[in-house]
Amino acid sequence: MISLVQLLREAQGNPKAIILAGAPGAGKGYILRGLDLGGLKVMNIDDIYINMLKKANVSLDLKNATPEERSEQAKQMAAANKEFKGDIASTIEGKQSFILDGTASSYNTTVKLKDELDEAGYEVFMLYVYTDLERSLSQNQNRYEKSGGEDRSLAPAIVMRTWKSVTDNLPKYADLFGNNFVAVANTLDDRMQDIDKIIDKYLKPFTPTGTKPKTPAQIEKSKIQKAKDKEEIQAMLSDDFIYDVIEYTMSKEEAQTRIKQFLNSWI
Repeated sequence: MISLVQLLREAQGNPKAIILAGAPGAGKGYILRGLDLGGLKVMNIDDIYINMLKKANVSLDLKNATPEERSEQAKQMAAANKEFKGDIASTIEGKQSFILDGTASSYNTTVKLKDELDEAGYEVFMLYVYTDLERSLSQNQNRYEKSGGEDRSLAPAIVMRTWKSVTDNLPKYADLFGNNFVAVANTLDDRMQDIDKIIDKYLKPFTPTGTKPKTPAQIEKSKIQKAKDKEEIQAMLSDDFIYDVIEYTMSKEEAQTRIKQFLNSWI
């Protein structure tokens, strides 16, 4: 049986790119595992970052990092970003079809990439996977331990910010990609809906220590921003908000069918 990647290689037409979007722990890989993607190139900055952290002898348990480890992690992430951008550029230059496995938390960065791909003659598709904030935090919290120290867990405050950005981006991505967009919801049956309880359970136990002292002005600015973020996230945990999100989604099977159709559309 011929695989989708073989069809891609044999097809006479434009290269294709699938951009994955979703918070950490959303289950993007779970959707793709049901597809025969053969050897289609999958690009993920985490692969580079994790390898660099290991070489630098830095723990992948980022949620429990010391000040020294956080400093080294930042250096390695900057290096990983530089290498990853080069990999993306060479892949586009070579007109290779690929899957970009990331969060797509930055709308502006994703728009810029899509424009670049469009200009290079690519057909571009987005698979967006929504999940609850609690599931995202829980999956992240357990990732390092479950992997036996081979996969990284992020600081939960970063996970929450990423979740907020990715969730905010859902309607904008639906508009941006049009017919080349599918969304799937991967949610908990019984989820926490109180932001204070979520913070108490998932963020406070991992509050960073040894951080650089802030000025009174910086403390006040941070306090205002945190209050604003809490209010906005609390609204995003409501049933009404979740119902609006679900309106954009389809079943896993429907999404997989749409992806297959996208990859086969040259034939």
